[in-house]
Amino acid sequence: MYQVSVGAARFKRIVFADSHQAAVVAARLQTFATERIYPGLVLERERELWVEFIEGERVQRVDDALIDALAALLCVLMKRSPRRVALRDTPWLANLELDLAFLARVGVLADAEAQRLGAIARERAPAEVWVGYDCTDAILKNFVWAEGGALRAVDVESLGADVLLGSGAAKASVRWLGDQRGKFLSRLKELGAPDFESYFDFVELAFRAFWQKSSFLEKKRRFVDPKLLTHFLGER
Repeated sequence: MYQVSVGAARFKRIVFADSHQAAVVAARLQTFATERIYPGLVLERERELWVEFIEGERVQRVDDALIDALAALLCVLMKRSPRRVALRDTPWLANLELDLAFLARVGVLADAEAQRLGAIARERAPAEVWVGYDCTDAILKNFVWAEGGALRAVDVESLGADVLLGSGAAKASVRWLGDQRGKFLSRLKELGAPDFESYFDFVELAFRAFWQKSSFLEKKRRFVDPKLLTHFLGER
């Protein structure tokens, strides 16, 4: 990703691995172009995207204003064509079990812990889940308070489609929500988000197992913490 200045204007130039990835992200940005949540698409050319640079103030603190604004932002995404599908027709339970097995194989979890977590996942797995658009990387540095006080997302690759709804809340929960977790979930529900709260434990398990595996493989070891998963064992 590069910042490019053209006169007084600034843009982001993002180079992807191939043109398909660039086209996918461009299509998602265009889906929400009128909502002004993500940067506007300026140019798509082969494997490059140019998008607007959003001027604004980085999010500095977690307070009611942020909770309300982020819940509203996520609701715009999640309320756009959500689909309720049978869990058995999705890969998420199988992927969760594979991720737990991987974490046991590389020593992040003990074998017994991975097996017990797999059993908990099967117990808490809903018959149906909501699928659609979500922000898959809802960490504070990926948002700014833009002109007029609106909260906007700046990481274009975080706009996910056909994802397990609640994934954004799960990322926020593991990184920064803390004791605001319940309030945030309640605010999403009040604003009309598809109701995943009843099975959010499953969403969190699926997200955390994937995130721990990804962090391990990408050598981001500061994020690898088995307690993020084993705390589910203490709830039994």
